[in-house]
Formats: sequence, C-alpha cells, structure tokens
Amino acid sequence: MRTLLFTIFIFILLSGSVDAQRTDFVPEGSLKAARGYFQYQNFKDAMAEYLKLSETDSTNMEYHHNIGLCYLYTNIDKTLAIPYLEWVVEQEKFDPNAWYDLGRAYQYAYRFDDARRAFKKFISSGEKDMNPISAKRQLEICDNAEKIIASPLNVTFTNLGEDINSPYPDYNPFILQDESYLVYVSKRNSNLGGWIDYDGFNTADIYHTTKTGRSWKKSRGISNTINTYLVEEIVGMTPDGEIMFVYMDNEYAMADVFYSEKRGRSYKRPEALGTYVNAKSFEGAATISQNKKILFFSSNREGGKGGMDLYMAYQLPTGEWGDPTNLGDLINTEYDEDFPYFAPDGESFYFASTGHNSMGGYDIFKCKWNKKTKTFDKPINVGYPINTVEDNTTISFSESMRHAYMAALKPGGYGELDIYRVTFNDVEPKKCFLSGIILTPDSISLFDNYNKLCGQKVNLQNEFDTLISQMNMEDKIDTISIEMMHPGIFEELQFLTEKTKELPQITIKVTNTESKEIQGIYRPNKNTGKYIIIVEPGSYEVLFSCPGYQSTTKEYFFIDDESNSVYNNEHIILIPEN
Repeated sequence: MRTLLFTIFIFILLSGSVDAQRTDFVPEGSLKAARGYFQYQNFKDAMAEYLKLSETDSTNMEYHHNIGLCYLYTNIDKTLAIPYLEWVVEQEKFDPNAWYDLGRAYQYAYRFDDARRAFKKFISSGEKDMNPISAKRQLEICDNAEKIIASPLNVTFTNLGEDINSPYPDYNPFILQDESYLVYVSKRNSNLGGWIDYDGFNTADIYHTTKTGRSWKKSRGISNTINTYLVEEIVGMTPDGEIMFVYMDNEYAMADVFYSEKRGRSYKRPEALGTYVNAKSFEGAATISQNKKILFFSSNREGGKGGMDLYMAYQLPTGEWGDPTNLGDLINTEYDEDFPYFAPDGESFYFASTGHNSMGGYDIFKCKWNKKTKTFDKPINVGYPINTVEDNTTISFSESMRHAYMAALKPGGYGELDIYRVTFNDVEPKKCFLSGIILTPDSISLFDNYNKLCGQKVNLQNEFDTLISQMNMEDKIDTISIEMMHPGIFEELQFLTEKTKELPQITIKVTNTESKEIQGIYRPNKNTGKYIIIVEPGSYEVLFSCPGYQSTTKEYFFIDDESNSVYNNEHIILIPEN
C-alpha cells in the first residue's frame, strides 16, 4: 500500500482524466485512460475502464488479459480473474505470461493443482521469466500452502465494525498491550486534502480510536502534526504506545520512516531517525527493543540479501542511531522482508516475508529474540489462516498474546481491507474476579451478628463450665443449685443455641447474559461474609439473595487482556424485608 510521492504527481500530470481531488469516478470507456491507469498502477480505475470497453468488444485480448490482471492487483475477489485469463489461454495466439497470471489466480482460489499446471505451462513456453517471483518459486509456494493449510490454527476473526472500517483500504493496525488504544491506516475519501494516490484511492492518513467499555469509539484522523495532504502510514508502535513509527512520503520526507513520541494524549511531530537509518534508499517500517536501545527497520539499501531486508542499529551515547547491521541469512532472504514488530513480552519478534516457506505473497513469521546474545532463533511461519495466499504483513498483540489485530480481506467485510481482532483460542483467557463483602444497611457484615452470638454462646458455656467445676463434686448437681449461682443461665444458653442455628443462607447465582446459562451458585465465607467469584471474560448477571432480605441483582462485563476490567471489588448491601 506504500507509495512514492513522485508517482502521485507523474500520474496526475500524465493522465488527463484524473482529478487530484475527485470524489466520484465514472469510467469513460477510453482506451487511453485505461492504459494510463494501468501503467501507473491504478488498477481499480483501469479495471472499470477495461470492463466498459469490453462491453463493446468482448473478444479483445488486451481487455481480457488486463481485466484479469486488475483483479489480481486489487483487494477484491481476486478469483474473478480466472474466467478472463482462462479465455486468454484458450486463444490461438496470446502472451505466454497469461499462464503465469492464471496460475496466480488459481492460487487465490486455493486450486493448487490447477496453479501448478498453469505455472508449468508458462515454464515450458520458453518465455523469459521476468516476474518478481519466478514460476519455479511459485511451485514451491503451492507446496508450502498445502502443507500449512493442512494444520490450521484455532483462531477466530472478529471484524471491528463500521466505526473502525470503511469501504476503502484500512490496514496496519497497532494496539496498546491493554487493548485500550488502536491506531491504523486508511485511504478513505474523508482523508486530509482529498488527494488521489497512484492506486485511485485517497492518499493514506493515520486514524486512531479508544475503547469505552466493550466498544470502540468512532475513529478519527490523528493530529495534523502527523497527517498531511500526502502519505502517512503507521508502520510500528511500542506496546506501551510511547513511540510510534510513521512511514512518510510527503513534503517532509520521501519513502522514509520517522518516529513520533507520545506527548500527553497526543503525539509529537515525527522526527527523522538519523542519517544512518534515513538513507537515500527506501525505508519501510520499524520497531524498537523493549529497553528502547536497539532499532530494527526494513530497507532496500545496497549490500542487502535481496529486495527489502531487515536491519538493526544500536543507540549511541549521543542518542543517535549508529551504523545499521543486516540481520543476516537466518532472517533475510533473496526476497522481501518487512514490517518488524516486537510483541509485549519483548522477545517474540514478528516480521513479514515473501521468502522462507511463504504460502503466497507476504506471510507473517515469528522468531525469538535473545536479549543476552542479541541474536534470533530460526523463524517459523505463523500459520493459516493468519497467513493466506494473499499478502499478510502486520500483526499486533495484546499483553496475554490471546488476541492480535491485523488487516484482512474476508467475505462480509466493509470493502477492501478491514481491521480484525483475532482470538487465539488455544491461549487461555485471563480469569476475571468478582469479590466483596455482604453487608447490612449499617455497613456491617451480615455475618457479624451471627459471629457475635456464637461468641456470646461460647463465653456463656465457659462460664457454665466454670460453675460446675467450682461446685463440690460430691454434692448433688442439679438445675436448682446452678440457677441459684447464675439465675437464667439455662434459658440464655437455649436462646443463644437456637439463634446460632439461624446462619444467613446467602446464595449468589451467576448467569451468562449472552448464553443465558447459569455459570454457578456461590456462597460467601460464613465467618467473614466475603465472596469471591471467578469467571471467564464475558457478560454476567449476578443475583444476591437471602431469606428475610430483599434480593439484589448486579450486571458485570469483563474483557480479557484489559487490566482495568479483569477484577471487580464491590460490597453488596442486603436490605431486610421488614
């Protein structure tokens, strides 16, 4: 999704049918416009033009082939390319690259056997392979995909809804470790300035939102100290939210990563990472170690392993970043590596790669960072369906690692890429606690009177035993003699005995308000009146009841991974019925 600033202006100048601030696009059926859009990678509008042209010439080879390519290059249903490309390869003469393109279309449909046949057809054609990923490599990718899909992860995707997502591309989400703050990129029509980027969407802006209870507030553009009329994308954020890394392609920088520090409730204007990092090459994304002393970033600078590579740089005593070091063959490949990210534990390191055992496009990989040796172990593919045959680039985790946030293209979304919350179901959720003391209206534990009566009974029984021991054991011990020494002691003992049998029969019934299932019946401690209830995250109705008292109902909800909502301490007052 990242762009180069000069591309925007070239596109605007050379394509006469493009308005830098248009809001609606209506295809003209112009071959010149279609070719112009296609050349400058505005595949969305190129497709619209070619589809319009194909209405009047349904057997045109160029139209069919380029419509197929436009479907492959846009974030809609890429499998729609299949019938157009199948038509092309059925013709007597055609560009052999159509076999390669058809293979990719079959990959997006998870038709791997058909994809292999198409790639082999391209290889056997003798056409020189000028594709960024060769057909031979695509055969390996088909094998990788089948193996990875055979062992899917137990995960659940939840779309964040219309307050976050739009009909336009929404991507690169990053979350605070307590899930209270979300920041991401969008190319929606309401972006600052309304300038059109090379791909036909508005230039990218950064959006953010906070959570109120269980719901996200409607997102809005981040401060204008960061967003401009051109391109700004968040490409990294520390789990504590203190530092945000911003890819900038605007009046301040061209294809560079800057950093912005938190200031109160907002962020400062982005600053450069220094001459060693912000070189003349393309820098795409960045992250930082837990102690904020080592910077990791992606770059296509000279001397790398191929394409985009990941680098690390140590902070110098001056506060500047030193000369970067390539992370080496264990991490980098001849293909692209990008979007480094440290999870909240400071050791789990994630990045995107089109190399290793990718199952198609960019996949997300994970490895461990050894803080002592400053080295990584071997990266592994995170797995399906986090990774798919399409590009999967960024992921951001909650503190417990049970939840993560990422962009995905899924059926039922709002259009283009959407932001999703992913639940890793095999990671146990945090337990949520309800606790407190059952009180009378006088703010005294409901069990206090009972405990006082028990104490009075014990004291009186001790006094009775003392009277017996003081009597002459040879004398006849009868009720008369005891009553003479302590008038009314028998009645008092009988009264206290009966009273201590009247233990408050308090029950606490917990019901899940979503499933309507009773989670359990609990009772408080009979000595202290304190209750403790442990439940999994969710919404609950809790009924406190006791004979002789009015029942009371409380409602609670708990969202795991949020430190401010996994524990609730509340004293409950029960009012006598009379």
